[in-house]
Amino acid sequence: MRSKTVLILVSAVFLLLSAIAVKGIAGSKTTLDDLSSSKVGDFPKRWRTWPLQRGKAEQVYTVAEEGGQRFIHARDEADLSQQIFLNFNWPLEEKPNLSWRWRATELPAGAAESNDATNDSACGVYVVFGKYSGHAIKYVWSSTLPVGQVVTRHGGKLKIKVMDTGSKKGWSSHTVNVIEDYKALFNAEPDKVPSGIGILTDGNAVHKPAGCDYTGFAISSKE
Repeated sequence: MRSKTVLILVSAVFLLLSAIAVKGIAGSKTTLDDLSSSKVGDFPKRWRTWPLQRGKAEQVYTVAEEGGQRFIHARDEADLSQQIFLNFNWPLEEKPNLSWRWRATELPAGAAESNDATNDSACGVYVVFGKYSGHAIKYVWSSTLPVGQVVTRHGGKLKIKVMDTGSKKGWSSHTVNVIEDYKALFNAEPDKVPSGIGILTDGNAVHKPAGCDYTGFAISSKE
């Protein structure tokens, strides 16, 4: 009974922290993680990994700073292919817009998300509806596919949408309405609320290095 009580208390604390850790939750724009609680050079403190994968993820993702701006620096040169996740309470109807900035620092040569044998992306941002059992949208910076192309994978449960492609220097900014994207991509209304976001930088399919920097994650109301 005592262990069960402890588990309940831990779960309650985790949910509370998830709810209050997002800054500016009552405003029109909510910053998801400005990385101020993380140490430069370390794994981003508020982000989570798949079970037992923390060690591998730490080899790919670290907090960096440039000109006073902090960002997540991702580089996979060892075929690790590790996702990391930021969980938070998302008031989807109130704030359906997701925005972020990224820059591809190294494109995995020959990668193309439309083929299992080459399914790698320098930059990838996931929105998962219903945690691990629901549908997901993945926004990518592709090595070869054109901007706007959509790829369907995992029996129709995953839609990959190309936001940037090829070599392009500097940061690229994006804002998407995830409700409208869900309706357009799955031809249905979302029946579950996203549990948060995830990122993935990988080159394991083509066995080439991949690199991306991520920052500025925020949710906001319709413009």
